[in-house]
Amino acid sequence: MKKYLFIIINLMATFAGAAAFAQGTITYASGEVVASPVPNTSLYELYQQGGVLFMSLITLCLVGVFLAAWKMPSRVKELGIAALVLGLVSWAVGMYQAMGVLQINGDISPSVLLGGAKVALIAPIWGAIVYFISLVVRIIQKPKTI
Repeated sequence: MKKYLFIIINLMATFAGAAAFAQGTITYASGEVVASPVPNTSLYELYQQGGVLFMSLITLCLVGVFLAAWKMPSRVKELGIAALVLGLVSWAVGMYQAMGVLQINGDISPSVLLGGAKVALIAPIWGAIVYFISLVVRIIQKPKTI
């Protein structure tokens, strides 16, 4: 029981830090408040930027993880791996499209190229988060063997 409580407290602290970072400010223990380099972007905007097709498939994997945790616990990790692979495939497709545009236009500024690479990483990050959630669900469900 202590182990699960420790995991839940760590997850809550992690999400609180991520929320503060997403809001655009970080407060240190000394009381210093600094602006984060990430502009305020809503989850809906990130979902749209990441590509509706792949983000929807990864989200369906997340829903599948929770349903599998209830009905088929042996499939939780496989659904998490599927989400991770879908994220990597979406990254490969995004980079392929970016290289096609680069080939056609020739000279592109580095800021435009890096902005496209940043957008291409949204779905893989979401896939990795879903994979992590599937691992946490599997750890919580795993029966103790003595």
